[in-house]
Parts: sequence; C-alpha cells; structure tokens
Amino acid sequence: MSRAPLKNLQGKESGEGAGANRRGLLSRLNRLLGRQGPAMASLLLTAAAVVLAGLLNWVLGKTGFIDFDLRILEATVIVTVLVGLPIIVYAQITIQALNVSRRALRQMTERLAWALDNAERANEAKSHFLANMSHELRTPLNAIIGFSDILRNQRFGEIGNPRYREYAADINESGMHLLSIINDILDLSKIEAGSASTADEVEFDVDAVIESAEHMVRMLAERGSVTLFVQKPEVSVRLIGVERMVRQILVNVLSNAVKFTDAGGAVSLSASLRSNGSFVISISDTGIGMSPEEVKLALTPFGQADSSLSRKHAGTGLGLPLAKAMMELHKGRLMVRSVPGKGTTVILVFPAERVAGVSQRGSVTRAFS
Repeated sequence: MSRAPLKNLQGKESGEGAGANRRGLLSRLNRLLGRQGPAMASLLLTAAAVVLAGLLNWVLGKTGFIDFDLRILEATVIVTVLVGLPIIVYAQITIQALNVSRRALRQMTERLAWALDNAERANEAKSHFLANMSHELRTPLNAIIGFSDILRNQRFGEIGNPRYREYAADINESGMHLLSIINDILDLSKIEAGSASTADEVEFDVDAVIESAEHMVRMLAERGSVTLFVQKPEVSVRLIGVERMVRQILVNVLSNAVKFTDAGGAVSLSASLRSNGSFVISISDTGIGMSPEEVKLALTPFGQADSSLSRKHAGTGLGLPLAKAMMELHKGRLMVRSVPGKGTTVILVFPAERVAGVSQRGSVTRAFS
C-alpha cells in the first residue's frame, strides 16, 4: 500500500473517531441533563450561558474591543437570563417530548416488527396448509371423477335405472368443479409463497389460446343466453410466457364476465398491438358493473362484490385475483374499469418484451349466442 492512501485512511479514521467522540460527549451530556429534569437542566444551562457570556465580554475587554466593567457584566447577565432562559426552557420541554415520542416510536416499531413477523409466519403456514390440503383432496377427487365418469358412460355395462346415470353425471360435474377450485387455490398459494415462476415459458400463438378460451367459455355463455363476441387483432401475434397460465387468465376473466351478465347481454373480447410494442386484450361485458370499492373487493382473494346477481352464482372469488397474480408473474398488468349498471371492462396488458413476433393478416370476428 502506498503512503498517500495510508495517510488518507488514517485521516479518515481519525476524523470518524473525533466525530464519534463528539457524539459520545453530547450523548453523555444529554443523559446527565435528562436525569436532572427540565427545570434543573434549564437552570444549569442558563448558568453556563451566563458564565460563557461573561467570559466572552471579559476577553473582549482585554483585547480592547469594549470597555469591560461591572455594569457591562450586569447587563450581560440580565440579557442572557432574559433572552436565554425562555429559549432553554422551551428547548428542554421539546427535547423531553421528543424523548418520550422516540421511546413510544421504538416500542411501536418493535410491536410492528413482531406483528409483521407473526403475519409472515401465519401467511407461510396458510400457504403450506392450502398446498398440502389441495394435494390431499386431489387424490380422492380424481377417483370420484374417474369412477363417476365410468358410471355415467356405462363402460362396464348397462345401469338398470337411468336415474343412476343422472346422479353419476351430477357427481362428475361437482367433482370437476371442486377440482378446479382446488387447482385455483393451489396456484394462488404457490404465487403468494413465491414458488410459482415462468421458468417453463414458451413462444406460442395468441390466436390459438384465444380460440381455446373461447371454446371453454362458449357453453357457459349459451346456457346464460349471453352473446359472446371475439375479435382477433389485425396482426397475428406470438407471445412468450406460460401458455397454460395465459389461457387460464382469459378463461377466468371471460367466465367472470359471462357469469355476471344478465340473459340477453353481451361479452366481447378484442385484442390489439399498441404503438409502444405492448399487446393488449380487452374483455368487456354489459353486466351489473361494480363500484370502485367493489372492484377492490373483487381483486382480493376470496372476495366477491356484494350484489344480488353475484349471490345467485357459485364461486370462491378467486377468478380475478388469480388472473391478476398470473399477469403480474408475466410482468404484465390487469386493470378493471367498471360502472354500476353499465358493465365492466378488464384490460390485460402484456409488456413489449413478451411479444416475440408479429405478422400481418386480415381481421376476423365471430359471435356466438
């Protein structure tokens, strides 16, 4: 090591040491005054100020700047007491109040840290419980779904009473519905626990995913007498991401839109490529709509907007929160614009880095009712 850096280092260390000594001296002085109480501390500081002011005037008299005498000393003492005492008393009261506030803030910080640690532990325990519970339930559910499908399709021979087939179909549909809920809970718990990722992302055609989601929601729309419009973008777009998740996002948002739209209403999906390179999918409905408070609730896991129509439909309130979490996992955004009684629009924005390729083609529009 050269001498110059060594000197700089020594100077820096000596400067830091001097600063630490000054802070230590002030801290000891503050503790000493704190033990005396505000009144006694104020008197001590005022006395110190009087002594220092007198010494200063004496030094100025010795140097010839002023004519130092007893009258100057008396005036100095009176002025210092009248001016300095109120300021010192106010400062001491303020310091005492600040010390009390600092102690209360420290205690509050400790309580908040303890509460945050407990909340994180509880959230982690909840996520582990949901994951374990989901795995435990999926095994018997798969057996229920499989065996009820065998009974419904009479794969090992005719069933005497046709009502058994109806019951088997009900069991099968209920099992599939419960399995989808468990899968949603498991996916959401993985995302919340930070164990979900887009490591298995691939490049895929958006048109195929939109068609698949449309096919899955079409029967729900037909049962509810809701018209479903799907308008593909003018260009063919390929995205980079987890294809299964993007399909689930579209299915969740579309099925939500259909579910909360009255018979005779319409749900439309449109997609476009923005000038900044991002890809946007917009899903609008003519349903019941939501207030800003209900939108916040709908985006909360297990939350549902409090309306008469929402109570008519079964659901756990995981559709939109799961779609939002999966969009954020892809570095995208899910935005909700809604007006009570005038419908809802959900906008999905995929960032430009997720767009792998674009090719020109004609626009295609289809409608199902």
